[in-house]
Amino acid sequence: MESLTFAVLVDGENASPKDFIGILREVEKKGDVALKRVYADWTMPHQSGWKDVLHETGARPMQQFNYGKDAADHALIMDAIELIMDTPRLNAVCIVSSDGGFHTLALRVREKGLYVMGVGKRNTPERLRRACHHFVYTDLIESESQEPVMLEGADEVCLDDLLIRSYEAAEVEGSAVYLGEMGSKLKRFDPAFDPRSYSFPTLKALIKANDHLFETVSETNDRFFFRLKDEAVKAGSNEVLEGSVTKWISHYGFIEVNEDCYYFAKPNVQSKHRTHRFRKGDRVRFAVSKYPNNSAANAADSNGRAVDVELLSVVNESRSKDLEVA
Repeated sequence: MESLTFAVLVDGENASPKDFIGILREVEKKGDVALKRVYADWTMPHQSGWKDVLHETGARPMQQFNYGKDAADHALIMDAIELIMDTPRLNAVCIVSSDGGFHTLALRVREKGLYVMGVGKRNTPERLRRACHHFVYTDLIESESQEPVMLEGADEVCLDDLLIRSYEAAEVEGSAVYLGEMGSKLKRFDPAFDPRSYSFPTLKALIKANDHLFETVSETNDRFFFRLKDEAVKAGSNEVLEGSVTKWISHYGFIEVNEDCYYFAKPNVQSKHRTHRFRKGDRVRFAVSKYPNNSAANAADSNGRAVDVELLSVVNESRSKDLEVA
């Protein structure tokens, strides 16, 4: 793959200075940073927080008086077009903003054959995220050095469904799939996909944790091949059941249905319920991703797997003080 040389263009009136150093580190994972420009009306007092960060990072402040709505945005767009036309060594652009209005710029840059990376908040409109080859949420960058947590607002799409669709797109004539190829297909289906959204530091860790879907075929320090299990249930054909939570520990728990046990984790919960502190007795509805196997040698293999978990009713709080909570 051709090495990437980035122009990092920041909407300083939309992005936060406290994120900027982490953003640059994130871009440097993809390639070299040739120039860094931050656009804002620097005469405005509320932009003073950028001063030290600009000095520390060597970024260039681009002054644009607020003569009209989105004046700084227009300056960024015009400079981006000039840079990609007049600077041949640049083959990648990183747009730092949550403003969906930049989606047209991202599309035009991509049409010129350049790599487009985006960085923004969770509320970034889908049109901008989809216009990028790669999009990173700022909250993932902020939490990079902290203990991994499940973030509210993580991918709305069922994770199992996304993984299976990406695997099937990467598979060639039934052969095992290389991790790098899987990552490319995941980005094609969802440019904002990031394993950190599901509490895993790397894609390999995420794949290995989803052992109800995949099995490892070959693994070395720099190569990882895996295969979709024959018994993996394809998303869309899952049976829907109702049951009660029997246990919840931090980010995962168990649901009982007619003496069968189903495992689920935070990523398997519908986004509107991910902040709920599950308790024993909570009633839920879910889709079956893997059926229990009561003849299995250990509990992990015998448990079923629940996805798309929906909270139906909450156990009485007064009866649950001594139960485990998230």
